[in-house]
Amino acid sequence: MHLIRPTLRLLAHPVQRKHLLAWMASHRSNYCLTTSRPWLPFDLIAYLDALNLSGKRVFEYGSGGSTRYWLRRGMYCVSIEHDRTWYHQVSAYTHTEEQLDYRFIQPEVAQTELFDPADPHLYLSADPLFRGYSFKNYVTQIETFPDDYFDLILIDGRARPACLMHSVNKVALGGQIMLDNADRDYYLAQTEPLLQHVARHTFYGATPAAADFTTTAIFTRLR
Repeated sequence: MHLIRPTLRLLAHPVQRKHLLAWMASHRSNYCLTTSRPWLPFDLIAYLDALNLSGKRVFEYGSGGSTRYWLRRGMYCVSIEHDRTWYHQVSAYTHTEEQLDYRFIQPEVAQTELFDPADPHLYLSADPLFRGYSFKNYVTQIETFPDDYFDLILIDGRARPACLMHSVNKVALGGQIMLDNADRDYYLAQTEPLLQHVARHTFYGATPAAADFTTTAIFTRLR
């Protein structure tokens, strides 16, 4: 019964209704992980499917079906995960992958009582479960790589404003930063000034296993 309303909305949308069958199939348990599909809007997945990604480098905050997708597409992938249970679950599918650098990085106790998840310098998550914890070590894993190194960076994990702040110098010229759930205003409230030399494109629509349409923004580095 809980799928009736989102199904009707999907059918009523002139652009998104083409994803109905795929969206319905995506409600199987662990669909994205078992089918090697990213948990991103279907239109964005189609966009990625059309790109030549073989031999490219991707860094992702947050692992899962996307991790398997990048590897299936022939990419070298660095993936950062904070959840121990999910890390082991994904590892069961990827532990033999030579093109994967998979890092389990837990949050640490925050050194400040300030709480503003929009401030990228605080490295905080808005999730109440992580109140009092900092994701600085998690976010700064990307600093172990040179500037201009990655062709693609996916931000779909914790402390996303901080992830964005550290990603802008790590993506190559012509490369792309993908910010999932970009409709959450606080992600860009204090990081917008960092995006002076990018072209922005937004994908909005039906997403695997999601009851609501979601938004992902892509920032392509121009110089």
